[in-house]
Amino acid sequence: MLLSRVLFGLGLIAWLTPQYFFCATIASVWRAPTRPWRRWLDRHGARLFVAHAIRHGALLIKIGQFIASRPDIFPLSYVDACAPLRDQAPARPFRLIEPVLNDVYEGRITNHLARIEETALAAASFGQVHRAWLADGRLVAIKVQYPELANSVAADLWLVRIVLRLVSITLRGWPLTQIYEQIARTSREEQDYLHEGTAADRLRAGLAERGISVPQVIWAHTREKVLVMEFAQGITLGQLPMHTLTATERRRLANVLIDGFLYMLLDVGFFHADPHGGNLIYDHGKLWLIDFGMTATLERRESELYRRFLDRVREHDTDGMVDVLVELGWTLPTADRVQLKRLAREVYDSLAHLDPQTFKGSRRQVELGSKIAEFLRRMDGIIFPQHTVLLSRATSLLEGVCMELVPGINMLDLIRPRLSRLTTIHGQIKNFIEDLQSMWKAYRRLPDHVNALLAKKEPTFPLLPILSALLLIAALQLTPSTERDIAIIATAVGIIFGILKLR
Repeated sequence: MLLSRVLFGLGLIAWLTPQYFFCATIASVWRAPTRPWRRWLDRHGARLFVAHAIRHGALLIKIGQFIASRPDIFPLSYVDACAPLRDQAPARPFRLIEPVLNDVYEGRITNHLARIEETALAAASFGQVHRAWLADGRLVAIKVQYPELANSVAADLWLVRIVLRLVSITLRGWPLTQIYEQIARTSREEQDYLHEGTAADRLRAGLAERGISVPQVIWAHTREKVLVMEFAQGITLGQLPMHTLTATERRRLANVLIDGFLYMLLDVGFFHADPHGGNLIYDHGKLWLIDFGMTATLERRESELYRRFLDRVREHDTDGMVDVLVELGWTLPTADRVQLKRLAREVYDSLAHLDPQTFKGSRRQVELGSKIAEFLRRMDGIIFPQHTVLLSRATSLLEGVCMELVPGINMLDLIRPRLSRLTTIHGQIKNFIEDLQSMWKAYRRLPDHVNALLAKKEPTFPLLPILSALLLIAALQLTPSTERDIAIIATAVGIIFGILKLR
């Protein structure tokens, strides 16, 4: 099975890659004769890829779900072909996953589950979900990981690395190695259902305040390869016919999703990175978010910078957006910031209010794509900070869902009205208290460190005020934030105290 997976994947790469490269080379000189060939190649390649993904599953399903959610990026032939994967993958017979239950429950399944339906409710890339009942009669959903998943994921990652190396020939300057590393890391985390349950617990209360429900995890019956949780009634947005919802309700759902994501990004610094339609369940106005296996964490400084970035978005300040992205580490220090700002203004003016599907395929898209590629070559590429691969994935999937809920409206036009409430008062107070506590602990330890130095050797210079002055200089280099203000005040007090003590 594993051998056929690898061999078929290699064959698919060897068959399609030369044709796409050859087609792109001819199109760069003369587009007209390549259009029919490209349309055929897209249909042919999409059929082959989906057949491979359905047959072998695992990481291939996740790739297909991402493709299906982005009609503004990928050819429509691929989007349509991958659409069935967006909601769920083909389920496996119960006899193939029952050994996993026997293994994790040490042969005593009945001690944990009174009954389990053998027909799966849904199937995902790494496991499938069954309806079950606990001994006390509670209805639950039980997610069981596929056997031999680790080997399948390792094989898929090897093939992904080959594809990215081939793609790097045409996408020079893109951090494809970092993309691969993020895919590999999240694939490992998703194979641990304890990680998923902990992530759900961390975000449940805050998301509930914003209209998004997260199922409770039943920890007494949850294991690394088996997750037992509250049963979420309803139908996934991937299956839900959008015409059955009013325009007002669709807009409300889009707003709820945006508010929930802004909360995760800015207030918590920890976000769900897989919000596609199959992980969103709608039940008569109630919206559930499931599958927290793919998540990412931001440092406090990064959350603060993204808050500043969104402030710049609200003000249509593209120069300010670029400055924030540079601080986040998206570019090399040698990048031409003036030209980057000029390009950002051009891209923003082209995309800010356009429907992405209208923009796709237009001459304007081709021109901008060429300018961006040329700029990346000159600036030696861009850099992706550790979290940004998953952040890009999450925002892309969220945009795909919102495009279906409210078609014809640009994502920026949806998000901008929500930016007046970037954080809650509760979140701001909590962040301030945490910053104050950490800063207070650091400064309480400072005299001990200074005394230890003095005990070793009597200095001939005023050590405490000099150290405080150096700390003040360092604090002034920080990004403007609560932490920076506290650091400046504390170090200034340290300098005054040191000078008075010398007298």
